Amino acid sequence: MKTTTLILIPLLFLTSLGFAQEADSAKQESLKTTNFTLFNTDVIVYKNADGTNTWEFISKDDEYKEYYSKSNKSSNGLTFDIGINTWIGDDSAPVVKPWGSWNPAINYHYTYKPSKNFNLKSTIGVSWYNFKFEDRNLQALRGDEGLVFVEHPSGAGTKSKISASYANITVVPTVKTSNGNFSFGVGPYAGYRLGGRGKFVYRDPQGNKIKEFQMGNMFASNFRYGLRAEICVADVTLYFNYDLNETFQENKGPKLNALSFGFIL
Repeated sequence: MKTTTLILIPLLFLTSLGFAQEADSAKQESLKTTNFTLFNTDVIVYKNADGTNTWEFISKDDEYKEYYSKSNKSSNGLTFDIGINTWIGDDSAPVVKPWGSWNPAINYHYTYKPSKNFNLKSTIGVSWYNFKFEDRNLQALRGDEGLVFVEHPSGAGTKSKISASYANITVVPTVKTSNGNFSFGVGPYAGYRLGGRGKFVYRDPQGNKIKEFQMGNMFASNFRYGLRAEICVADVTLYFNYDLNETFQENKGPKLNALSFGFIL
């Protein structure tokens, strides 16, 4: 009996000591509070048992740098532009109809991310210009001296447009907010023409649809260059392209500059 009592006494003492330590730990944990965030820094106050306070400052930038150092500083992949074209300049040029003047593009991008608020995006890809005329009976033709616009003799045009394709390279430096909900970038691009043609669609007296093509380049400029802007708000990204060069070769067409805008997918 005495032996059993001698064994139980230390066990009871150790058990009570463990409960006391857990209680003290829980008490200390309950005294830890996060008060506020100041200048992108979390301020944590520890209230000590002797009545004093211990302050701790944790910079969110430091947390981001620690995370960022472990994550990839670049990204790449395919993107798609879906937009429309128009042109500005010579008022005597045919009026372009926005709906149907599509500006699709396929781009491969590589984006370098040196910091939280700055990206450098570069792309290589192919884009298509389509300029659909408001006057559906107006046809663009290749003349000896350049591009000419004439009324089709059928008087029954249903669609008239010219198109050109370009291989492009683009560089867009971009700044963005810390939360990533807004970004804005502007940069240069340059392109080389791959092809082009004219297309005219009309109906004959029997109502049949007839298509006429002007094969070959419609005197579109062999090179294009300009500025591209990209604006991202939440998950929606818009682009704007403005050609600094003229749309047509010198003295081969009206003096116009192409403007494109739309969405990036």
